[in-house]
Amino acid sequence: MGKVFEDEFMDIQVQMITLCLEFVGNEADKIYIYGSIEENSISFNAFFEIQGELKTTNKIVSDTDAVWEFLDLGESDLEKMQEACKRYEKPVPTEVKLVYDCDSGKFDTKYQYESICSAKTGVDSSEIFMEWFDEVRRSL
Repeated sequence: MGKVFEDEFMDIQVQMITLCLEFVGNEADKIYIYGSIEENSISFNAFFEIQGELKTTNKIVSDTDAVWEFLDLGESDLEKMQEACKRYEKPVPTEVKLVYDCDSGKFDTKYQYESICSAKTGVDSSEIFMEWFDEVRRSL
């Protein structure tokens, strides 16, 4: 029996979590993944809770090439998500916020489907990412 949409969609999310775990060297308590898929723009980023402190990618490694490779791989996963949605004739989320608890293995994902980061809204995905980072930091 072939894969169904839900299986493929879940596999892509697991790939993103695995990418983040590898990037942070399995040191994180929680992983926060942000993805934006808007018109011709795809953006991926993540931040990590490590021992009660939030860290962005540039606080994890100082090698900018490694950070760019990580972000490119995440964008590739978002492209796979977009392709799967189109192939199964499902709506493509414009925004994905995924929180993975490394201790329990549980994750929570929120999807948006209306335009958030586009020329129409005048908001950049990096702004939304940093707003989410600040919101989580205030809640710690």
